[in-house]
Amino acid sequence: MPSKVNSYSDSVISLFAPILEKLEERDMTPHELLEATRTKVSEISVFLDALDCLYKLGQIEIPEGMEVLRYVKTNNMR
Repeated sequence: MPSKVNSYSDSVISLFAPILEKLEERDMTPHELLEATRTKVSEISVFLDALDCLYKLGQIEIPEGMEVLRYVKTNNMR
């Protein structure tokens, strides 16, 4: 998380948008996604934490029987 010690650009939150933008284009394996966002990733642990957070927030999913990550499209108009 960003703080006085950790800058926003080195935080987990800063990876949310780049990860979701790539997954909006197409489903990807974690390795493909890491390569696609490599310029934004400072450490692999931060990348994995970002994936964990996005999964827990319901923004990405792992379809059953598949080895890819998928963007969860939500409809806010209910």
